[in-house]
Amino acid sequence: MEKIIVANVKAALAPDQVNNWLKSFQGLYAPSASVKVVLAVPFLYMEQVAGKIAGIDQVTLAAKTVSPRPSGNYTGATPAAWLKGLADYVLVGHRERRLYYHEDNQTVAAQVRETVSAGITPIICLDRKNKGSQLAAIDTEDLEQSLVAYTPDDSVKLEIPADNQEISDTAASFASAAGVKVLYGGGVNKGNAAELAGLAGISGLMVGKGCLDGGEFAELVNSVR
Repeated sequence: MEKIIVANVKAALAPDQVNNWLKSFQGLYAPSASVKVVLAVPFLYMEQVAGKIAGIDQVTLAAKTVSPRPSGNYTGATPAAWLKGLADYVLVGHRERRLYYHEDNQTVAAQVRETVSAGITPIICLDRKNKGSQLAAIDTEDLEQSLVAYTPDDSVKLEIPADNQEISDTAASFASAAGVKVLYGGGVNKGNAAELAGLAGISGLMVGKGCLDGGEFAELVNSVR
């Protein structure tokens, strides 16, 4: 089964750093048919990155958020339709978007709907405590076209991975509730990625701080087979 490894650079990789990041990544990256790499980068340099990775096997792009509304008079918005042909995935509902930008379940559901309508796959970020209400807001047909990503409720575990059994059990509960593939994020680095990706019920990983060095992220990806 193909594993999906998402690099979420958040707002930590500045535009003047991205070329060096890509050079470091490409210098060590060894493509594998069993691993798909998804680079979640800011809109500002998404086209730049797309040009650099064109022709590199098993590497694609994700947007890190999207407008819950279609094209129109929505100042500052980026509609999902504009991402068609550029990004294959969109992160929606990330805990930081919910916390700092007050994106609620209805907003996330609308983002999922717009993303699916554009022919792009949403990666819906959920937490264990609230997954019931978070999933209930999303149309079943939209959910079937999505992936879900799980991060621990405990903020400490965002830096230190949860217990392996806890991760597997939680992934199983998410898969049962959502009926789709589950990614895990929280303390993923090149030293533990292979083990975490191999846990029962885990279809891939979401990497935060562990992806900010391009070379180290390539080594992380290479370790997952």
